[in-house]
Amino acid sequence: MLVPDLQPPLPLAWGFSTRLDSPEDLPVRRLDQVHRCGIVEASDAVAEGDGLWTTKPGVRIGVRVADCVPVLLAGPLADGSPWAAALHAGWRGATGHGDPGPGGGILRRGVARYRALGGHPADLVWAFGPAILACHFEVGGEVIAAARQDPAWHEELCSEGPSGKPHLDLHGFLRAQALDLGLDAAKDGSVALCTVCRPDLLHSYRRGETTGRQWGWIEIR
Repeated sequence: MLVPDLQPPLPLAWGFSTRLDSPEDLPVRRLDQVHRCGIVEASDAVAEGDGLWTTKPGVRIGVRVADCVPVLLAGPLADGSPWAAALHAGWRGATGHGDPGPGGGILRRGVARYRALGGHPADLVWAFGPAILACHFEVGGEVIAAARQDPAWHEELCSEGPSGKPHLDLHGFLRAQALDLGLDAAKDGSVALCTVCRPDLLHSYRRGETTGRQWGWIEIR
């Protein structure tokens, strides 16, 4: 298990699983993930969406990923009680591409949900987990075009790969969004490992593993 490099000032456990972890340490599946931006409150039922949030202690929530970014958020609400969320952010989720709902990508919508419940973005602790990084994330022009619609976009997030096609820094794109939303850079515990580079530790769909997944999970204690 990979633990974010941050000690949260909350009664919280969180982490990113690897291919070496036992299934007993993983969350109960609560989502049918569809590469969009739906975020729902965690319950015992399996819901369609790409994000979960909870205020209940002892409920371990998480998202399953192979190359997409698992995003973990936690912070206090207006009454001091803790709030936690786990989000699944591929390029579609990060940009909001193909999702008719308002509010941009899934990170923007997750922070908006926290604000609606009385939280302040600067109070959030946050972490992005292992994902395909810019070294291997070759994309089509439509992906860069979608990312450029976000107000936090800057051109350094796109580079030219060995084949001449663009590579997207998805971690960097989400971090730019986080800072634009008012999250505190000092409360970032991200684990920036590339799924394609680490076959010893991580599953990767881009590398040809169609079934293996790791989790990003979070639990209020």
